[in-house]
Amino acid sequence: MLFERFLHAPSPKAVFLPYAKGQNMLCKDCAGDCVEACPMEIVIKTEGGVPYLDFSSAGCVFCKKCAEVCWEKYGQDSVLDPCLQGDIQAYAHIDVLNCLAYHQVVCASCKDVCNGAIAFSGLFYPEVLEACNGCGMCVRVCPQNAIKIEPKQAKTQAQANRGQANRVQAR
Repeated sequence: MLFERFLHAPSPKAVFLPYAKGQNMLCKDCAGDCVEACPMEIVIKTEGGVPYLDFSSAGCVFCKKCAEVCWEKYGQDSVLDPCLQGDIQAYAHIDVLNCLAYHQVVCASCKDVCNGAIAFSGLFYPEVLEACNGCGMCVRVCPQNAIKIEPKQAKTQAQANRGQANRVQAR
């Protein structure tokens, strides 16, 4: 198939593993031991490609098992390093059109599993705070699937676009 290699590539909104030395490092000749090591079963790796996180069934608990198995096998050539701080370069984004709380239905599922990174204005209107570490725990529990974890670059670009739109309106 002509485009077969693109069918297995992570999307531009793929969220990369914590402990990664670089976000686009390919796991050349790797069997994907990080996939098997993850107790939460959220690591996905395309054949010969980049490992990324899928939060549809669980979130990351920052256990370092993915990084440890990578480091044990490849040492300095590993893509993941357990000595690095567990940092997922992503944030939670709430789709206000689908969020129950934004439609005046009492729901705090996301806040209940979140460790202080989602706050509510009264009973409604959840907001993702800067404390969000991108762990994805809130994704699975949302009854409306209104939460997505997106790379931080997407947030930076969205903020830049909003700032530009605000400057145009001010003229």
